[in-house]
Amino acid sequence: MNKRIVISLVLILACTYSVLSQSKVSRYQQVNVESLLDSVDSYKETNAVKAYDFVERALELIIQNDDKENEIRAYSLLGDINFYSEQYDLSIENYLNSKSLSDNLNKPELSYNSRKKLGVAFKLNHDYDKALYYFNLFLNQISEKINKDDVVFVKTQIAETYEQKSEYSLAEQTYLEVLKIEQERNNRQGIILVQDKLASISLYQNNAAGAIQYYEESEKLARESSDKRSLSNTLRQKGRAYKKQNKPEEELMARQQSLDINEELEDIEAQSEDLLEIGKIYVEQKQEDKAIPVLQKSVSLSNQTQNIDQKKEALYSLSKAYERSDVNKALETYKEYLKLNDSINKIREEELLSRLEMATSLNRKQQRIDLLEKDKELNDKTIELLVQEQELKNQTVRTQRITIISLIVILLVLAISSVFILRSARQKRLANQLLALKSLRSQMNPHFIFNALNSVNNYIAKKDELSANRYLSDFAFLMRSVMENSKHDFIPLTDEIKIIELYIKLEHERFKEKFDYTFIVDEDINTESFLIPPMLIQPYIENAVWHGLRYKKDKGKLDVELKQFDNYLEITIKDDGIGREKSQELKTKNQQQNNSTGLKNIENRLRIINEVHHLGIKVEVSDLITETHTGTYIKITVPMQDN
Repeated sequence: MNKRIVISLVLILACTYSVLSQSKVSRYQQVNVESLLDSVDSYKETNAVKAYDFVERALELIIQNDDKENEIRAYSLLGDINFYSEQYDLSIENYLNSKSLSDNLNKPELSYNSRKKLGVAFKLNHDYDKALYYFNLFLNQISEKINKDDVVFVKTQIAETYEQKSEYSLAEQTYLEVLKIEQERNNRQGIILVQDKLASISLYQNNAAGAIQYYEESEKLARESSDKRSLSNTLRQKGRAYKKQNKPEEELMARQQSLDINEELEDIEAQSEDLLEIGKIYVEQKQEDKAIPVLQKSVSLSNQTQNIDQKKEALYSLSKAYERSDVNKALETYKEYLKLNDSINKIREEELLSRLEMATSLNRKQQRIDLLEKDKELNDKTIELLVQEQELKNQTVRTQRITIISLIVILLVLAISSVFILRSARQKRLANQLLALKSLRSQMNPHFIFNALNSVNNYIAKKDELSANRYLSDFAFLMRSVMENSKHDFIPLTDEIKIIELYIKLEHERFKEKFDYTFIVDEDINTESFLIPPMLIQPYIENAVWHGLRYKKDKGKLDVELKQFDNYLEITIKDDGIGREKSQELKTKNQQQNNSTGLKNIENRLRIINEVHHLGIKVEVSDLITETHTGTYIKITVPMQDN
């Protein structure tokens, strides 16, 4: 009886598989896989996430229906998505998949794109030996086709790879081969580009004279062909060569000629760069009267193009130009340079975080795509086992039991694996939260540090060494305490109180005419046993001083009080400053951004603390006087926890 039941189940599963297969074929016919892959091609450079979604849907259908040719194209496009997202290791993996599939079909032309870009991906991934191997392999495969554009492309990539390996003689030899091809087909623009590359190689080999010779040939060819864009680029490169030869007059002439061309082309960004380099030359020659207007124009043009890196460099050079003639202007310009540099650093950090998030997202999508092939193989094997069971229906009950047990084990392994994967994901998430918390709790406003040091400098300038030493000692103790406490998730309330007292004291020392303060701690609080996250209170006091009291015309008042109610601590921070609404109106755009970032960091930190340590820390912010929207009242509630 048991035997008949097993056989019946096998037949049912086989029929189900047949129906599902027909359904898949039908579905495959309904959905145009080619259009999905065309969509991938459209979005691969501009929207990696969207392109991944299309390729995942296409691959699911392709793998289910064993469409090898479209599978080759799909993996090639997947490699392109990773390539343009700068995920070069994943790009290499997918290009190799495309190449391997086409090799199995003996149709290498289907993976032409992958073979062409595979060496480039290895080069960008800094694996130069493998890059050279795949470049040469590609050249051997296309030599019969005589595809000159691709030959030039790959040989140029080979030369650049040798250049990055500092093998300049091999790089020069390969560039000369490219130059010969470009000369044979009379491609003037290509000739200019290769000659400029050869000039760069000469500079690397400290042969500035040889570089100048190549640049002059390129300059002549560009003038003959009226290619002003190439001519401008060559003149710039020529200027760099003269700089290496320490020939400022010749460099200045080349830079000025490039500037004239770019003014004619109305290329504002190129003009800004040329003006910057000309200004640097004048600064080095101590011709500040010529340097200042040139650099000022460079700053103005970089504002128009929103090229903040170029603007930063121009501001730095301009501050140097002002040093001899106007110290105040020099200092003002240098401060603007520092401010812009800070802004650039923040932008870089945000870009890095965005890239990390994108990389994580793409890795997850790649894992899902990798599982498609494995799932298909697993399903095929499972169906194959069922068919074999049907054919071997006369086997003994024991054999059938072993087969069933094997399937159960596989399911158990999958279930256990899923549990481990989920657990690993939770642990990774917790680790990321703890890392973020550690980063956030160690932050202190750089403006406070800068202003504190300015205060010390003022005391020194007034020759008040006693006050300077006392202020510097307090400041050093504060910074040492902050750094020490940032190692811990929680610290005794005693330590936090010391930091707050010292911080308020230092701020009051700077703004005595702006506010007075009271700091009250309930005597019933056992400050040694009560634990609190470090640097929890300080950011709110800092906001009260800097954004409320500092702008008040008459002298203000800051009240900080700590009380214990049953099993929680209540911290209140009150100031009778100008209020949040008025403070927001007075701030510059940059100050609003800095304040928003600071408050966001506090909110993120509290959210992570509450989530990781299962606490219920609450913060309530309101106006002290509702009718006039003045003053600020902050209440922080911290539950008590075991030591």
